[in-house]
Amino acid sequence: SARIFKNEAFNTSQSRLGSTLSTLGNGGPNGSISITGTDNFINENTLTYNKLFKQKHSLNVLLGTSTALNKLNISGFGATLVPNENLGINGLGQGIPQSVSTQSRQNTLASFLGRVNYSYLSKYLFTASFRADGSSKFVEDNIWGYFPSGSFAWRLSEEKFLKNNKVITDAKIRTSYGVIGNNRVSDYASYALLGTGGSNSYSDNNNFGVGSYPLTLANPLLKWETTKEVDLGIDLGFFNQRIILVADYYNKNTSDLLLSSDLPGSSGYTTAFQNIGSVQNRGFEFSLTTVNVATKKFNWSSNFNISFNRNKILALTSGQERLESIARWSTSNTIGLSPGYLAQIGQPIGMFYGLVSDGVYQYSDFNATVNSTTGVTTYLLKPEIPSANPNRTLIQPGFWKFKDLNNDMFINVNDLSVIGNPNPDFIGGFSNNFGYKGFDLNVFFQFSYGNEIMNANRILMEGGGGISATKAANQFASYTDRWTPTNPNNEYAAAGAGGRAPSFYPSRIIEDGSFVRLKTVNFGYNFSSAITKKLKINGLRLYSSAQNLLTVTGYKGLDPEVNVFASALTPGLDYSAYPRARTITFGFDITL
Repeated sequence: SARIFKNEAFNTSQSRLGSTLSTLGNGGPNGSISITGTDNFINENTLTYNKLFKQKHSLNVLLGTSTALNKLNISGFGATLVPNENLGINGLGQGIPQSVSTQSRQNTLASFLGRVNYSYLSKYLFTASFRADGSSKFVEDNIWGYFPSGSFAWRLSEEKFLKNNKVITDAKIRTSYGVIGNNRVSDYASYALLGTGGSNSYSDNNNFGVGSYPLTLANPLLKWETTKEVDLGIDLGFFNQRIILVADYYNKNTSDLLLSSDLPGSSGYTTAFQNIGSVQNRGFEFSLTTVNVATKKFNWSSNFNISFNRNKILALTSGQERLESIARWSTSNTIGLSPGYLAQIGQPIGMFYGLVSDGVYQYSDFNATVNSTTGVTTYLLKPEIPSANPNRTLIQPGFWKFKDLNNDMFINVNDLSVIGNPNPDFIGGFSNNFGYKGFDLNVFFQFSYGNEIMNANRILMEGGGGISATKAANQFASYTDRWTPTNPNNEYAAAGAGGRAPSFYPSRIIEDGSFVRLKTVNFGYNFSSAITKKLKINGLRLYSSAQNLLTVTGYKGLDPEVNVFASALTPGLDYSAYPRARTITFGFDITL
């Protein structure tokens, strides 16, 4: 498939941007055009062989190939000081050219695959598969990755001791092992990209030349990330499949993770893609499906599923015990530029990292001295109270207070610790399907328990911690209960105190993100065949659907199901995230 997207923008002299540039003397009417083209191509070919031998042996063999191409082209230009703004975009050619840019990139993938299924008397089931994938994102000997897998299942319900059992009507034990690959890095992560212009331009014999320089560090050793997984499971059906239970245990080890890792400053680069470390994910998954009522007029079935996952970092890059990560949600806030996440060997990935909040400094934490001449009271921290500022005289009642974990009486980087866990204890869902004559209803709930969320909005809107007063954001209504001499609140600091707090994440913004959500409700009616025949159609259905109708949670933010940075190293952060919309739709389906 091929798609072309065109984006046009024009600012007249009366618009905010156009008038601002005009005032500065370097703009006025201006605009830009950007054209983005994407080409996606995929070709798949498979050959299948099926054979049944002596009514006992069943064999299925599949061979296949696949090729894919993904290509992106972007081109655009802009212009300022457009003399005839009435022409709009069409007048850009009369202005001063600005921001001429072009970009092109592509990646290709080739795959060969094979699978063999064998069963004996439908009791013993074997599967073996193998695939080879080649990606243009890697070079030389690392282009190809090889991924085998195999599984075995034993259907106990076909054995004599369960063949005619009236309670257990289906039973199967399964086990499998497999390796899968991941190549999700930028298209040219293995290569050294070149940058041009800027301070790298030069002059030779009064002739201006545009220089180029290595923008990224090449890594020809970059290769496929691999995940090895073992799974053990059981499927049970009871009372003629009125109750179906599926249980699984899995253990996944992912190695050679493709990550943009930090480099020492002596290298001349800050980051580079590398295969570093390994992560373990293991857990249990359960699913229970029941047919509660099944009559000619009314039926009701339910499904409940729940998953327990635990992850752990097994290794990082060579000689590294821990990795701190920054989620750059704000460049004007010093806290937003500080490490907020910690990945440490032996611990879950992406743990929240910062200072442990200890409320607010109260008058009882200070020695008060009254000037006999002016009557002004001076407050100085008691010697046994730790300070969040090296100059203890600057700490005043109403300022944020933090715990001194290393007992050196000074709150600094040495007091940083894990302050929260974004990983849930368990997640799941519960759905019910109802049918009565021509009516049908589906209700689905989803839930998550035990995960925590870093509500970065509270840094700016409950005291403005780490941001200057001139850039202070509007505050939440809860901040009306902030600390004052007459209201010595221990939850919200005094006005203006936030900017004097240490520039690290405080544990006070870590909240419980557990929730139960009424995710979807679908209601419909299928008209009877007698009516559709009169209308000379094969089918008619009216329906209504609703999403995100109700959420029950203790989280203070707009939506507990949030992650503004979709990264394994920086999960569970909420900063100005738009909540999931409550949507209601109506429609009808006509089958001719």
